[in-house]
Amino acid sequence: MTRLLLSHYMPAAHGVHADFLAPWAARVMADCPSLEIDIACEGSELGLLENQFAQVSEGRVDIAHSPVALPRGRFPLTNLMNLPFLAADSGEASRRLWAAQAEFLAAEFAPLHLLALHADSGGVLHLRDAPLTGLADLAGKRIRTPAGAVAEAVAALGAEPVLLLPPAIGPAARAGEIDGAVMAWDVLAYTGTDTVFRHHHPEVFYVSPLYLVMNAASRARLGPEERAAIDRHSGADLAPRFGGYWQAWSQPGRALAEGPGHSITPLPGEVLEAFRTAAAEAVSHEGARLAADGLTAAPGVAAAFAGRAG
Repeated sequence: MTRLLLSHYMPAAHGVHADFLAPWAARVMADCPSLEIDIACEGSELGLLENQFAQVSEGRVDIAHSPVALPRGRFPLTNLMNLPFLAADSGEASRRLWAAQAEFLAAEFAPLHLLALHADSGGVLHLRDAPLTGLADLAGKRIRTPAGAVAEAVAALGAEPVLLLPPAIGPAARAGEIDGAVMAWDVLAYTGTDTVFRHHHPEVFYVSPLYLVMNAASRARLGPEERAAIDRHSGADLAPRFGGYWQAWSQPGRALAEGPGHSITPLPGEVLEAFRTAAAEAVSHEGARLAADGLTAAPGVAAAFAGRAG
């Protein structure tokens, strides 16, 4: 019997565990009975978000699931999927990520072995006090964003971007340290910030990519049938599933936002147009920075992620 340990950072009740990782492990084990896959999630010693990459790289776990943004700067090409307005939803983004992995992305993860790439349902704007009625409402507001082009665009519109990982959003919101957050619907639910953020704008600003990877030494110690079973149920088999997964996982947060005391309203046209303009400028800056760093493939990757020819 070959035992593998898989770690991730989500609660066991979240769909990432219940619908994706636990069923994936069950399919692999049913296909190859010599494999046993145990899972450590949030609440365990191995369930910290910031530790996932180090754990799998060092072999403390065999497989790990984490956002591509961590460690910061480690996967610059893959993290281009986080640029504003490249993809409209998880299904579209997840398919494009996997389509690009062989040509552009797998080498970026080496020596780790890529099992899956996907993107979440997308960051939308949640506010504490009132919905936006115009650009002036953004002035001085402290808005949680991911790092990079989204933060730059938010700053260009007069707000103050606050860079927080998802586990830190709840404490910051409850302490009054932020006035709003750009984050996916599922984060609203699992951080409990629906009690703070009661005004929601549903336009998707960006999607966040995530990875499932295996330690190279862990893969090397598998027998041929064990490797084949893992591969059969990973990669191309998983990619088409993520759109449906994330649509379902966003529903609890969306349902909270549809409850009493909440509002869901489209962004005013001037705000959306201003954000698109600022985002385009931020994307241009990001491209120039990556080119200066020698990442000549970046324009082709961004074009592929946007569904355009390179």
